Amino acid sequence: MNILNQKYPNKSAFITGAGSGLGAAFATLLANNGWTLHLSDINYDSLEQLKPTLEKASDVFIYKLDIGNKLAFEKVVEELEKQNAKVDLLINNAGIGDAELFQDYKLDQWERMIRINLLGVYYGCHYLLPLIQAQKGMIINVGSAAGFMNAPGMSAYNVAKAGVYSFAETLHHELKPKGVHVSVVTPTFFQTNIMSDASGSQKFVNFAQKQMKYSTTNAEEMAEVVLTQSAKGKFHIIHPKEARRAFFFKKWFPKMVNKQFEKMIAKFAS
Repeated sequence: MNILNQKYPNKSAFITGAGSGLGAAFATLLANNGWTLHLSDINYDSLEQLKPTLEKASDVFIYKLDIGNKLAFEKVVEELEKQNAKVDLLINNAGIGDAELFQDYKLDQWERMIRINLLGVYYGCHYLLPLIQAQKGMIINVGSAAGFMNAPGMSAYNVAKAGVYSFAETLHHELKPKGVHVSVVTPTFFQTNIMSDASGSQKFVNFAQKQMKYSTTNAEEMAEVVLTQSAKGKFHIIHPKEARRAFFFKKWFPKMVNKQFEKMIAKFAS
């Protein structure tokens, strides 16, 4: 965190999905380092409950925001501009989990996943980029290992997260010459509440919740690793160790991964 504090002495961040899980962990860690926080979440009550715990922050502003609604995002950024806010760090963290076989996926459910998990990240970058560029700041886009693993039963989620990775890589190359750093995070399951609003197959949802329950990695650890590595200039942050293992096997032993997915689909499609 010292590297991040030294790099951005203004110390001001905008975080989506900040009311719980990884977003709240980012907010808490930054608050403990005296940052000014602009926190958004679709669940405004969660922000109101979190705010009193951030007493070490320089200042805290909270906004109700559905990141899949571009007009709502635009209005929030207009508020920032009225405050003459200086934003060094944008963390596009908000997202939802879901799982269903493609043949059973409802179209509106698919569109909702893409709108929130992919377009929500795009809206964040689109509307906040002028503020970030003015500070030569940093953007962190939270993706998922699902974006490169592409397991069955997660088509919409996989597509959205693969898009987040691709978008982040493009921005990384485009914005680096302008002094703006972009990182993308691709975790596997860790202890968070991303599946709390899932509406897909109960078999897949139960599987995901079980993986999170028994993960040895929590949101606080993830937040510290992500902020430290991004401050050091790393683009692709793969954490925890299960994510690094998945990346290794997908790259070097794809047939082995395919065999695992064949077993997985046989189990869940039955």
